[in-house]
Amino acid sequence: MATLRLDETKAAYDAYQLEDAFKNGCPLCNAPTVHAFTHWRIVKNRFPYDKIAGIHDMLVPSRHITEKEISQEEWHELANIKNDYVHPNYQFIIEATHKVKSIPAHFHLHLIVLKD
Repeated sequence: MATLRLDETKAAYDAYQLEDAFKNGCPLCNAPTVHAFTHWRIVKNRFPYDKIAGIHDMLVPSRHITEKEISQEEWHELANIKNDYVHPNYQFIIEATHKVKSIPAHFHLHLIVLKD
């Protein structure tokens, strides 16, 4: 399967998945916060898409929720975050489909700045 990760990062990611990535809870809930908002956080991606990305963060709800569980207030704040914070600081927002989402139980968006 094609990947956006370099071989070394992909190998580390695959090993992490095999060793039960969720044994200590949700990796997104446990990730250190880079920037916090009222209902959302930006966290570093531990296994970035380093074939293409110089910077790869993720935007996650502060609550451990799926996309279907996001409230209207959270959607409203997300729109503001995208306009006021994401657009000036990142080049791309990527959302994986459910077919390839590694953490479907915690909604997240990938924030990318391409390598030079």
